[in-house]
Amino acid sequence: MVMHEPDLDEIEIQDVEDIGIFEPGVYYEREVNWNVIVKVFVYIGLAYVIMLVVTMIIMLPMIAAGLIRIDYTGQIIYEPWSLLILTFGEIGFFTPFLYVKRRGLKLQAIGLKKRINIPKEVILGLGVGALMILSNLAISWVMTGGQGYEEGINPFASADLLELAVWVIVMFVVVGFSEELIFRGFMQRRLETYMRCQTKHYAIAALVITSVIFSALHLDALGFPARFVLGLFLGYLAQKRNYSVLGPSVAHGLNNSVVVILAFFGF
Repeated sequence: MVMHEPDLDEIEIQDVEDIGIFEPGVYYEREVNWNVIVKVFVYIGLAYVIMLVVTMIIMLPMIAAGLIRIDYTGQIIYEPWSLLILTFGEIGFFTPFLYVKRRGLKLQAIGLKKRINIPKEVILGLGVGALMILSNLAISWVMTGGQGYEEGINPFASADLLELAVWVIVMFVVVGFSEELIFRGFMQRRLETYMRCQTKHYAIAALVITSVIFSALHLDALGFPARFVLGLFLGYLAQKRNYSVLGPSVAHGLNNSVVVILAFFGF
């Protein structure tokens, strides 16, 4: 009797429930040890440096053209479309693609899974995104004692409806996707596998560590608590979806889009 050996695509469909990964060495690292984790953090640091460099390259000619300037109070003033253009500096967060290429892995290794239920992922993303918005508003209310943040120059106040529409697209396609790719699909997934040998609470440990780093890298002390909680939502969704980044990207994009829309209307 000839036994049928499943091919790689068949193996990929069969999620390994206890660890939520696929065939090691093909779609994922055969071993995630401390050396691998160090390399992960090196790639994250490289991504951050690339993002800053690209942002500066974009910003300098815009400053020279007067599209970005500082007023007499020290506030940064962004002309229409200027801040939106700066968000493309986040292309630096695509370093996970370099990582998987160098290690000979498939894109599934960073959360870009082929066989997923797209409608379900999108619906879950929208649901978690709605919860993120509510928690964001609640934490912001508590952090400011119900008074709201001090009013400054609203960079979205001078936008028109076309710019607002582009902002929403960018929040989903560029910001949400790139940040979920590097923080959940790349970092958290490997931390979870590594932490399995460190603690029985490995999933929680990976979730918390990634959320702390995610929030800290935004360099906003006042907004740290809210972003930390948002990171918990996104990381938990990623874990439940075996680290597919589609759902978290939708949730992330929805939260950021609503923030921009509220700012646009002066809330």
